[in-house]
Amino acid sequence: MSDAEMKAMEDSNDDSMDAGEDTETRQKKDAGSGEGSSSDSEMDDDDDDAAEETRQIKQYLELLGKIQEEKYNYDSYVQLLEVAHQMTDLDKIRQSAEIFAEVYPLSPDIWLRWLKIEVAMASSPEQIKEVDALFRRALRDYFSVEVAAEYANLAAKADKELSEAIWDVLIPTYGLHVTKGRTIFEAYREDFLEKNKDSPERLNRLARIYEQELKIPLKNIEDSYIEYKLLCEKYKDILKDLNPEKFERRYRQAKDLLQKMLPFEDMLAKLEPHCHQERAELYREYIRECRSQLGDDETQVLYERSVTDCCLDPTVWCDYLKYLDKYPPDEDEDSASPETLVNRALRNCPWSAELYVEKMRIFERERRDKADVLKIMEEVATVEFKAPEPAVKVWLEYLTYLRRHCHLEDEKERDILRSNFELAWNQLGRTWGEMADPECKILQFWGRLEYGSLGDPLKGRELWQNVMDSSDNCTRVGLWIEYAELESKRGTDPVRKVYRKAIGAVGLNDPETLAAAWMRFERCNGSLEQLASCQELCMATIEAYYKTLSQQRYAKGRRSDPAKGSHVNDSPKKKPLKRANDEHPRSDDTAFKEPSISVGPSVPKKPEPSLEDTTKRIRLDEPKPVDTSNDSKRLIFSNLSFEITEDQIRATFPELKFKSIELVHGSSGKSRGFGYVEFENEQDVQKALSFDRRPLDGRPVFISSLARDKSNRQNEFKHSEKFELNKLFVKGLPFEATNDDVRKLFEPYGKLKDVRVVYYCSSKGLAYVEYESEVAAKNAVLHLDQHNMNGSTITVAISAPPPRGNPTATTTVKEVEQPGSLGAEKRHLVKGDAKMKLSSMIPTALLWKFAAAGPSGSSAARIASADIHKSNEDFRKLMLKKLSQQ
Repeated sequence: MSDAEMKAMEDSNDDSMDAGEDTETRQKKDAGSGEGSSSDSEMDDDDDDAAEETRQIKQYLELLGKIQEEKYNYDSYVQLLEVAHQMTDLDKIRQSAEIFAEVYPLSPDIWLRWLKIEVAMASSPEQIKEVDALFRRALRDYFSVEVAAEYANLAAKADKELSEAIWDVLIPTYGLHVTKGRTIFEAYREDFLEKNKDSPERLNRLARIYEQELKIPLKNIEDSYIEYKLLCEKYKDILKDLNPEKFERRYRQAKDLLQKMLPFEDMLAKLEPHCHQERAELYREYIRECRSQLGDDETQVLYERSVTDCCLDPTVWCDYLKYLDKYPPDEDEDSASPETLVNRALRNCPWSAELYVEKMRIFERERRDKADVLKIMEEVATVEFKAPEPAVKVWLEYLTYLRRHCHLEDEKERDILRSNFELAWNQLGRTWGEMADPECKILQFWGRLEYGSLGDPLKGRELWQNVMDSSDNCTRVGLWIEYAELESKRGTDPVRKVYRKAIGAVGLNDPETLAAAWMRFERCNGSLEQLASCQELCMATIEAYYKTLSQQRYAKGRRSDPAKGSHVNDSPKKKPLKRANDEHPRSDDTAFKEPSISVGPSVPKKPEPSLEDTTKRIRLDEPKPVDTSNDSKRLIFSNLSFEITEDQIRATFPELKFKSIELVHGSSGKSRGFGYVEFENEQDVQKALSFDRRPLDGRPVFISSLARDKSNRQNEFKHSEKFELNKLFVKGLPFEATNDDVRKLFEPYGKLKDVRVVYYCSSKGLAYVEYESEVAAKNAVLHLDQHNMNGSTITVAISAPPPRGNPTATTTVKEVEQPGSLGAEKRHLVKGDAKMKLSSMIPTALLWKFAAAGPSGSSAARIASADIHKSNEDFRKLMLKKLSQQ
């Protein structure tokens, strides 16, 4: 609202207040002179009404001022409209609603409250037409059967021509609502009978309306079927063009589809209003399960309902947009066009980068001018994103659009493209400072183009140098390898310089992969001297890398209490660790000197327990005998939600006959997520094992055999304990990410074998992705590590699970090495992070025991000690052998 309008409103309100004061003054004078007929109580009521009116006007003006200061404060608009309704001033209600609608779409409840007043006030045909236009606006904002039902009331007041136009809007859309569509058809038949005289044409038209309804899956469709049959029986001589066989076939199809849809409708009705994510997922499943049997109109109604009920979820709008892209509506349906829909979406979710990306792509598919796409970026400039990632995503899409529509042979257009890259980088920097694009995705994109289609490798080299100098990019091996591949356009020497600089970078996350890439390059392009130099540098770097890991392993062992195996807090506020051969804690820190890694840790000697003591302790702790007679009929059900009950388990596995279900509870009485299940016979056990991984409450149930002997026990979680180079470990996923989302992200890089998102009560942002081949897995790591997925930066690495077997078993260094994440950032441990996995897989508490055993200890102890005591020369030989095999 402009300042002039506000001033005019204030003047008008002041005049009304003055007029009120004059009336009040006259009343007082009349009362004082005895001429007034009002009593004192009536004067008091008038005073109260005037004071309340004055308060409401003042509050209304204050809210208008607040809206001018904070344009996007939704609550202020709601309060303004509420005050207008309290004032019972229709002009104020209209004014408030229009101010509201300029910024946000009005919810169905707000529309309904306003439209009911308009319908009641409309009497002339002109007023009814104005209200009709308001209803059409309301139905374009959101899908609402309640607003549609009020619109039907307006049809009853309208003339025959306008009434038919109203039903042409309502029946094809709102008549398809599974649970409420029959109400719309009933109102349609009543209005039709009211506005048409008795005639054979009237009866035939009524029969056609019934037939139109009875081919749609609607709740209580049987009642309409009975009414239709009675109509046909009563007027069988008048009704024409009846086709009972065709009608019955369509009716049975509608009933069958209704039985499939009603469970979803019941689940939607039972959801609490705040369960937005569950509602969105339920709509997706609803559409996915029924899509093959639904027509395009019915499917579109389900999408309209989903975006109405989940209007603040951008992913729901994106699903609807993808559907319209695949099944475009008729050209005359402007309300359902992709452009109209994406504009509606952005009015609800103006912060969503994905929706701006979709809008650009819609404009590009429709071959809109560059000026129109530029207006989208002008809209983005007015949005206050809460983080830089959405802004980076929109800029990348816009720059990609410009690249596709740039005539690269024209120097002027190439300069324009470069200037847009520079504009994007500078604008993000001004807005977000050092937080803006820390991974330098825009500079990476620009650099790739300079090396390629823009034809300036020197400029590309400058850009990639800036990329590698930013944030922790210098530790990411994937970026170094791509940099080297780009430099190959300038010759072999520049590539060699990049590799030489890369191998010397501090904190590389995966030096082995970088060394292997450089070795391959030198084998194909280098001389003997260059290959030997490469090998020497790589070997030294990897040796230093593993030396650091060994020192960390040693330091970790030093922090373990030899007696109890418990970790000692090494905070400076605590007392220093008392060593086993010290009578008192050391007060002089300089007295302790850490030995060289080639020598190995000095181990405190502790007295060995005697065989007799050990035997006594074992006998004292010996467990009571366990009844194993029914083990063949029992299974373990695990990975259960803590809220799962026995009844839910029985309902999820109706095929099984349970004898008993025993859920294990902790000391607090809360379920621990697993339990023991007993069956009547062993045949049921085998049948139950076939249902392993069946979902229960959104989580797969792990069904395992109950084997007392650990050597025969089935691996409950079914993942390998060794390196699986075709399996990836993904972390940092958005908590709402599903298996399908992860599968779609990783599918372009190779054939997938399995995808599993990790849940524990709820999503943990972790997943395992398994490919058919190792090449596909490495390709996915190089492309998707540090990828931004719906605002979350994910980390992708080759899966390297820790062993869970006998820690004293013979394990070579090659078996326990774990390569770092290919292209992952340097990890900074903060409070709450998981402890860093070192290259040794032997628990530190056992390392003390093995080392204490010395040369005279067991063979397992000697092997473990040998791994810890490897010298630098041993590591050198190991890495030379490994590199020579590349």
